[in-house]
Amino acid sequence: MSDLGKSIIDIYEKTVAKYGDREAAMDPNTSITWKEYRSRARWGAMTLLDILLPCQEGEAKADVDNLISSYEVGYPIAIFSEKKVELLISVMSCIYVGAFYTYINPEQPAERIAKILSVLNPKLVIVDEEFKEKLEAAGYAGDTIDMYQVAGGALASDLSGEVSQQTSNLEMSRNQSETARLDAVVEMINRDTPLYGVFTSGSTGTPKCILINHGAVIDFIGHFSEVFEFDETDVIGNQAPFDFDVSVKDIYTSIFTGAKMVLIPREYFSTPPILLDYLCDNHVTNLTWAVSALCIISGLKGFSYRVPTDIRRVMFSGEVMPMKQLALWQENVSDARYVNLYGPSEITCNCTYFQLDRKYDKKEKLPLGQPFPGRSIYLLDENGQVITEADKPGEICVTGESIAMGYFNNPEQTIKHFVTFVNPEGLEERMYKTGDMAYIADDGQMYFAGRKDFQIKHMGHRIELEEIEGGINNMPDVSRSICVYDESRHRISAYYTGDVDKKTLHLQLKEALPVYMVPNKFIHVSEFILNKNGKIDRKRLDELEVIE
Repeated sequence: MSDLGKSIIDIYEKTVAKYGDREAAMDPNTSITWKEYRSRARWGAMTLLDILLPCQEGEAKADVDNLISSYEVGYPIAIFSEKKVELLISVMSCIYVGAFYTYINPEQPAERIAKILSVLNPKLVIVDEEFKEKLEAAGYAGDTIDMYQVAGGALASDLSGEVSQQTSNLEMSRNQSETARLDAVVEMINRDTPLYGVFTSGSTGTPKCILINHGAVIDFIGHFSEVFEFDETDVIGNQAPFDFDVSVKDIYTSIFTGAKMVLIPREYFSTPPILLDYLCDNHVTNLTWAVSALCIISGLKGFSYRVPTDIRRVMFSGEVMPMKQLALWQENVSDARYVNLYGPSEITCNCTYFQLDRKYDKKEKLPLGQPFPGRSIYLLDENGQVITEADKPGEICVTGESIAMGYFNNPEQTIKHFVTFVNPEGLEERMYKTGDMAYIADDGQMYFAGRKDFQIKHMGHRIELEEIEGGINNMPDVSRSICVYDESRHRISAYYTGDVDKKTLHLQLKEALPVYMVPNKFIHVSEFILNKNGKIDRKRLDELEVIE
């Protein structure tokens, strides 16, 4: 991988110079070219600096230099909006001023929004006017700016002629002091500057903000785009919300390669025909989606309506892909490249990948595959020793490129999870301990074996709940399942969707699983509630509609 530059901005500027008049991004209402994207992002950045680092018209260069000398990059700015092109522009504006952006999804409960803002303590919140009351309801009383002030105002879906010329000349409306001030700030940004913060749950109930810098994304996306051969002809269908790090692969693969990014509204996933029309009509070539999102199309018989024929890659992560749903995708979108991705947010998106070279039987498991270039994967036992023998589970631990800076404003959790490791060559490395378990099978491949905290001891046996879920998912007429364990009552409960009744499912499982792994209780539900990342929300199982 050649030298790509000292910051994301370097890569962005090169892409704009190369593909300026090509379409860069769109949502159902708006479309922008790379030139328009850059012009609006820089205009928005100068608007942010008007607040964060004000300067006056006619100030001498020495005055601007003195002003810049007191400026420090790497502070947080939050963005509070639904997903749309203006959000993408606002993200880039934050990057230009040396801030790290954190997207806060307005669909989250006010209590969680308040906790995120408490941890983040942002200098500023960019807010869509539509959601300003919700931000205030979460208790935020700090500085805000309207998103359309940053994004340059409402955009027309047909940016041609006079409108396009106005858009391209936005920066010309700024004075020389403002432009010089922004260019001076950009010069301060380097690989070590924080780029984004993404929140994950915390064991104490307080969410943790994972902080990722420019260098981590440059290294990972550089490998990601090369390994999977992205180029400017790709059209990336963005499913993930911007507070889920799957979106990082979409945003920055587009910036690295000049690929067009198509933002898909969340509500489209409620109606597969609308979603499939959107994918097909916009000639989407790449899906890097959560497993649950893919299962919406295959599980609700979307392919009987329309098959997207332009898809080149189907990449999935976050959960174990049900083999039956994978088979439906492979049968209908047969020319695509299928990839199983693995990795937590703390290592910048993914650390391993497995490219499928055949169709898999429903009872098989997909391997985690090989590490991305620049990464090393170790399985460690409870004593921190490297496991080399087959079939012995250990915790997945990662060293090498693109490991997070840590948890923002949380040194205690940072020290706990990001540790110093002496590798087999005797060299010290920084390591992230994922909490995920895996084992190396006789075939030499590494297989996921559940979470450390999802492992239970039941009837004298150590059991991974994911293994039971896999057995249930393989049963005829079952769509999805989730298992939970009541330790006080020593009872495994299985929630599932599908067309099979509880008694039949129980009898089928007794034929497929050891007796100690067969759930004690089955709850047939109409559908699962998904969390903001598109995964089944385990915390809301009690709210599900039960089918008697």
